[in-house]
Amino acid sequence: MWITLPEYLKKINEDSKKYFSINENILEVNEEIIPIDFNKIFDNNDKLLKFEIGFGNCESLIKLALKYPEINYFGIDRKMDRIRTALSKLNKRKKIHNLTIARLGTDYLGKIINPSTFDEIIMNFPDPWPKKKHHKNRTLCTEFLIVLNNMLKKDGYFRFSSDHEEYSMEVLSLFENSELFRNAYDCSLKNEINDRIETQFERHKKREGFKIYHLKFQKI
Repeated sequence: MWITLPEYLKKINEDSKKYFSINENILEVNEEIIPIDFNKIFDNNDKLLKFEIGFGNCESLIKLALKYPEINYFGIDRKMDRIRTALSKLNKRKKIHNLTIARLGTDYLGKIINPSTFDEIIMNFPDPWPKKKHHKNRTLCTEFLIVLNNMLKKDGYFRFSSDHEEYSMEVLSLFENSELFRNAYDCSLKNEINDRIETQFERHKKREGFKIYHLKFQKI
């Protein structure tokens, strides 16, 4: 049986609580603050707001926030080891005022996030669940496109990057056949993006000779 939203939040916060007081960049998402009011979270709330789903070791998200102080960044990851890795990086520096992270998965995002919140949503190298019997576990599906579209502001963008060709082609087809988005590139996809801040995983895969697939779609 699927758990309720309060049960879900309690579960993901159980082993995270000790971290909420040791770094100002991490947010405890609980019933009291949802839907999240980002105007209260960021000191300067008139900036663009970008959202990364699954930030991994958080290296690229931290670099983005430092490079573009005029943009606010919110990032989530479900795995506790990634939260600890992110905090180990953040604890070595002063608070980054335009960055907030939280321990969350994609479940209940439609209830946790208000409609028309983000200027851009980013997914870098999500788990492709390569075995056919596991494809049902992939985050991106027709139902989740509705959630993405709802969270984005008018004309907002969704960016996707992966080293997995089959999954990338599936995602490309999913978006191209949707009436909610249009391709923001003048071609189907790109294998190189100028001035892109690469993730550690991405650099590793490129050294191994893997081709990277970058997609960008705009909310209609």
